[in-house]
Amino acid sequence: MSGWVSALKLEEHLSRSVDAGLQLLKIVLLYAVARLLIAHFGRSVVNRLESVERITAQKPRIRTLGNLIRSIVEYTVLIVAILIALRAVGIDITPLLATAGVAGLAIGFGAQRLVRDVISGFFLLAENQFVVGEMVTIGATTGVVEEVGMRTTRLRDEQGRMVVIANGDVNMVINHSRIGGVKLSVDVRVASSADLSAVSEVLQSTAEEAGVEKPLVGVAAFDAVAVTLRLTGMVPPQERDARELHLKGLLYQRLREMEVPLV
Repeated sequence: MSGWVSALKLEEHLSRSVDAGLQLLKIVLLYAVARLLIAHFGRSVVNRLESVERITAQKPRIRTLGNLIRSIVEYTVLIVAILIALRAVGIDITPLLATAGVAGLAIGFGAQRLVRDVISGFFLLAENQFVVGEMVTIGATTGVVEEVGMRTTRLRDEQGRMVVIANGDVNMVINHSRIGGVKLSVDVRVASSADLSAVSEVLQSTAEEAGVEKPLVGVAAFDAVAVTLRLTGMVPPQERDARELHLKGLLYQRLREMEVPLV
């Protein structure tokens, strides 16, 4: 009799184990399918947004936001799948949820700054305050944006130094690139006897040759000996230094060829 009862219990235990295994297999398959669907849907949405002509310049922001949202959804699905799997094998998840709530509260208090930086980074990306390649001023630092992360923003200043700023510390942003580029200004001091019209034409054509957009030439200062002509225009923020050096070299060559007396 006892042997029959033992066999019955063993059969019942095996049946439960098989049922639990099948449920776990279903959960794993559903999780794998859900992750594939999320990845495919996320890539298709990002690719479609990037293909729209009017937002082509915002590809880095779109890609970053897409990856962030996809990661959040994937981790949420993973946590839900783990909890369902634990419940399927007969583990009471109520104490686990309570412990996770207390642990999350403690971590939240201990990582307030990290949470603030991440939330600020999300809104920096969502509000499109600046993107990679633009020249901005954040606080007392001016430079070209090299990376916009969820926790920090990296700038390359005019001296070539890498400046890392926590997103939570970004209180005021001045974007110098939203008008089509950054302003470039070069002064040329010539003798007062020089032909200003001819020199101005040379400055204008040389600026266009150097890739300066919307060049403008005018008199910035003058005295009895010399006249200072100022050439201004717009250039891409990440190429400002290179364009300025190239322009100055071309101007020196052209003015020497014209035998313009420089002061």
